[in-house]
Amino acid sequence: MFHVLGPITSTENPVKKPVSGRVSCGFPSPALEYSEPPLSIDELVSLREPSRWLLRADGNSLKNIGIYDGDVLVVDKALEPLDGDIVVVVIGADFCCKEFRERHGQSPLLIAHNPLNADVEVGDWEEIDLWGIVLYNLHRVSR
Repeated sequence: MFHVLGPITSTENPVKKPVSGRVSCGFPSPALEYSEPPLSIDELVSLREPSRWLLRADGNSLKNIGIYDGDVLVVDKALEPLDGDIVVVVIGADFCCKEFRERHGQSPLLIAHNPLNADVEVGDWEEIDLWGIVLYNLHRVSR
């Protein structure tokens, strides 16, 4: 189950914060010390696009790929899925988020990335409708 937070409402002036620099997630590099222009999260993830929606993840079926319960997902409703995309589908009346996997000569498979959750074979349920493609995942990492 997901909580639809709604489409993005447009504002005239997005809030921009300065990017203080880069941080190495490997070995430190002095080349990383250069200035970047101010950054707006809504511009970074194109939140002003009318096809972009926010959903709050509910559950842990994708925890092994870094999508956790309570995360905010930026979903585009105008795209068609490609192999490996994270998709939001509607099964019956419920939203479901899984990895879309194409299979040669068979119906697609929706993969859960948690051994406690089952994969879903498209065609096994009454009806599966594509709702959108997850493009970004926003979650807190501490505090």
